[in-house]
Amino acid sequence: MTANTEHTRPVVLLRFACISLLIGLVLAWCLVFTGGLAKMQFFVDIFVERKLLLSSHLDFLMMTMLLLGFYASGVSLPGHVCWPMAIGSITNPTCFLIAALGVWNTAILVFTVVSISLTTCGYGMASIKVFRSTLKR
Repeated sequence: MTANTEHTRPVVLLRFACISLLIGLVLAWCLVFTGGLAKMQFFVDIFVERKLLLSSHLDFLMMTMLLLGFYASGVSLPGHVCWPMAIGSITNPTCFLIAALGVWNTAILVFTVVSISLTTCGYGMASIKVFRSTLKR
């Protein structure tokens, strides 16, 4: 593995953190339009479960913080750790978003289980790798 490859892999975390943050910001506006003073029927009709929309918004923001935290740690993480973290950080909150739309079926249940498993593996491996890096210092 070259030094260049080693440095480009964690950039995936930063890129997906930016994507996650942007989605979270869009969902914040969706929340504004589904309640309060700016309530718009179009958005109320789309997002039938406002609490799940809020969960999705908060989960996107939480995933953003996790990705930024691991990126900021400076610990080199291999691709097989970064990619599950990055993909799971988008798919996990998306499960809440799909549920907020009132859509639920077997395919979405399978998507949810795969997403949670992928995210758990990625963040679990990253946590172990970062923890082990503190023991070497």
